Amino acid sequence: MLRIVGRVVLWTLIAVGALRGVTPDAPQPAVAARPAVGHEQAAAVAAAFLREYLTVGDGQAGRRARLAPFLAAGVDLADGVRIVPASAQYVDEVLPAGVRLADGTLEVTVLAHVLEVRAGQYRDGVTLAFVVPVVMGAGGFGVSGIPRPASLPVGPVPARARVQPPPELSGAASAAAERAVTALLAGDRDGLARLGDGDLPEARALPPGWRGHGATGTEVSGPADALIAEVLVRASPPGGGASYLMPVRVWLVAGPGGPVVRRVDAGGTAW
Repeated sequence: MLRIVGRVVLWTLIAVGALRGVTPDAPQPAVAARPAVGHEQAAAVAAAFLREYLTVGDGQAGRRARLAPFLAAGVDLADGVRIVPASAQYVDEVLPAGVRLADGTLEVTVLAHVLEVRAGQYRDGVTLAFVVPVVMGAGGFGVSGIPRPASLPVGPVPARARVQPPPELSGAASAAAERAVTALLAGDRDGLARLGDGDLPEARALPPGWRGHGATGTEVSGPADALIAEVLVRASPPGGGASYLMPVRVWLVAGPGGPVVRRVDAGGTAW
């Protein structure tokens, strides 16, 4: 059932037409001339192919039949993946991560999350990245060779430097931001207007159906004339039992009587 659901989701992304018997031609200038269309279709083909390529466990005949629609003429990758006996491997998600043109071939980087099955039990596998070579022919796009592994496009990224707010405003701005979010979640326009020094701040509520459960923490940054507070809120989706931590951003400025709220954004409908 997992494979069936995954395939239905993926095929909704693909409008490529028949791919059987695709024959690689000489490098086509049209591929480079129309990168948006060509790259999107090549990425879809590569993602659909990699799902089938990494799925193993139904025998060589079944594997060849699944791979055949995606392969350029003369390419046979049935023996490309081997697993330990009495086990199987499935893919529950694939996602194209980039396309580049190299010597007439579109190299598509695809991320895939695999699941292992042993003794009838599913076990979480790993997320892998592969570069899939795709060529264009008269009938569409086809995979022209063995995918090669690639590094995942993730890694430690330095956090953006925070501009520390003036010490005398930090506490007051944090409190004002939390009160603004509380008013927003409660639909209290009058309360929010008071925090805006009499003017209703620009406000966007939570997305329709979401319910907020209160603030859990606040971080303030920026100078006195452009303070930004990020208020963390627990919220539940429509009909959902789980709650999610989400940021609500509040923009403030220093006023004669303390911080004044100018804008509150929870990502949903504008008031």
